[in-house]
Amino acid sequence: MKKHLFLLLSLGLVGAVLASCAPQPAIPAPTTAPPAAPTQATPKPKAEATRAPAPATPAPQPTRAPAEAPYYQGKTIEILVESSAGGGTDTIARISAPYLTKHIPGNPKVIIRNQPGGAGAIANNVFTEKAKPDGLQLLQNSSSPISMQLRSRDLIKYDLTKYRTIGNVSRGESILMIRKGLKDRLTDSSGKGLVVGTKEGEETWQAIPLWAREFLGWNVRWVPGFGGTSEMELAFRRGELDLFGTANAFIIRRLAQEGLTENITTIGSMKGDKFLRRPDFPDVPTFDEMLGSKKPTGVAWQAYIVWVGPNLVDKFLVAPPGTPDRIVNILTDAYAKMAKDPQFDEIVKKTVSDVYEVGIGKDVELMLKQIVEAPPEALNYSRQLQQKFGILAK
Repeated sequence: MKKHLFLLLSLGLVGAVLASCAPQPAIPAPTTAPPAAPTQATPKPKAEATRAPAPATPAPQPTRAPAEAPYYQGKTIEILVESSAGGGTDTIARISAPYLTKHIPGNPKVIIRNQPGGAGAIANNVFTEKAKPDGLQLLQNSSSPISMQLRSRDLIKYDLTKYRTIGNVSRGESILMIRKGLKDRLTDSSGKGLVVGTKEGEETWQAIPLWAREFLGWNVRWVPGFGGTSEMELAFRRGELDLFGTANAFIIRRLAQEGLTENITTIGSMKGDKFLRRPDFPDVPTFDEMLGSKKPTGVAWQAYIVWVGPNLVDKFLVAPPGTPDRIVNILTDAYAKMAKDPQFDEIVKKTVSDVYEVGIGKDVELMLKQIVEAPPEALNYSRQLQQKFGILAK
């Protein structure tokens, strides 16, 4: 019995093996891929208990250095003003100060210190000798020190072309005013000369009465020693001066509205070889127009052009020679932002002039260089005129 059972099992196993080896009918390929069958985790066979692996230690992250504080953070900038308080140069410095604080990264405190004298030469000499090139001491200049460098080289120890120029504010061209009722006396040589106030005879607008005396026969004389525009305006109001010049539109309008002055002439802006009237005072003729057929030529006129050139620069802010580029760039960037600040624009138009221009950095340096490097013969002519009429000692 057992043998028969063993034989049957053996035959069945052999048949199964033969059936598995037989060829199978082909399965047609699907026209589209069948949906993927869900995967099931294959159960792992039980294994001997093992220790759980230790949690992976996170890779060390690179440590970031703390952000460097702005250079000017916590610092104070001193702006030295080369004239007395209350004048145009001082006003520009005080208007600019809070906007420099606003736009310089780090928002440094800005303070103002006045050092008038020598038509700006004293402040410039001190600044050149003592100011450190660290961007913490700046100088607010005007056209006067430009004229001093041109015509009084023996008195100066500075060179404007060596400064690092931050920017400038040009308020329009100077206008010469005369006390009302005195205009007819300008050409009356029989009387005492009308009095012109000046710091040292170097202001840009002084070219008008100086050349007018030489070529138009004006009967004028000079009283030097004033600290700045504010002092001359006060002396004019007291009747101590008869002629007075400034580019400040508010002073010009204020004195006219009070019935104290008449506007005689203006330098005008130079376009090519022509002078144009100020757009805000279109009825005031240029001195070029006033000269008419008596306008000089040659060295005499070249000297006049050199003299009035500083008027194009007007009020300019500088850093000491040798100030690093990175500091200068911070300051010039802030000055450019200040110029575009609508609040700055509003206050300048309310307090200084409704017509003004702002220059930045190297553009202003180029203007200074072109003016200061004037031909010697033109400078000599101007000096001779000053000596001839007693403004400078012979």
